[in-house]
Amino acid sequence: MTDEYNEGRFSDEELKEYEKIRQTYFDNKGFQKMWNYFLDITKKEYFNDVIKELRTKYEIPPEGYKLDKKGCYHFPLNSIFRNNFQKEEELRNEIIEKICCKYQLHYFDFSEILLQYVFYNYIESSHELGSCGLFMVSDVIEEKEDPFSDFIQQSDDMAYPIAIRISPYASQRDLIDFIKNKIVWKKEIEFLQNKYKDKNIKIGRVKAKNQSIQERNDFIYENRHKSLKEIRELLADKNIFLDDGHIANIISLEKQKRKEV
Repeated sequence: MTDEYNEGRFSDEELKEYEKIRQTYFDNKGFQKMWNYFLDITKKEYFNDVIKELRTKYEIPPEGYKLDKKGCYHFPLNSIFRNNFQKEEELRNEIIEKICCKYQLHYFDFSEILLQYVFYNYIESSHELGSCGLFMVSDVIEEKEDPFSDFIQQSDDMAYPIAIRISPYASQRDLIDFIKNKIVWKKEIEFLQNKYKDKNIKIGRVKAKNQSIQERNDFIYENRHKSLKEIRELLADKNIFLDDGHIANIISLEKQKRKEV
């Protein structure tokens, strides 16, 4: 949560209205595709090795910092990040270089989410409207005047290399008609998409998993170094009953998923 949320700067009605608008963005298929892709990345061996290395390098506990007595996330007094924005920026830049660039994640959207994960071992989608999706609405004139224009442009170009510039006089129907035109889509938009697509980036190819099944598979994978009998007994304690062959197959599949292609 942002400081504004934590410090109660918005009324309950304002928060409800904001969350309602925010939810419409999250229900968008483009966001769901991107978020599924991101969650899949967080299970990769490379990703978790980088997180481990960063926590060690920046003297962060292996499992991240814990909640304080009030249930809020803060740096403890002995943290090198307390009132040290330069150190935090160094860490953010490493996250961008080692994770965002590799997986083509928008620097601003995902570096904040990943920074929170490194610090607190907690993943939460951004509260910025329209972030972490497959589309971005921007004011191209205003962006040119931004003091961080070059860095923003670099991130936007990597994540969103194709743009449809819209006249201020176009209606919603005009835009829909333009996109639905088969020639425009095939000969212009799809043509450019194929130009910039990276076959190793799996956005849109990662399917949403049944949460309970994925939690079961994660539990099995986390205990993969135990014997099949031990894992079977641990599952039975959770009222999950699988035979050794099924457990071994899940471990094999999960290992394969976590390897880089």
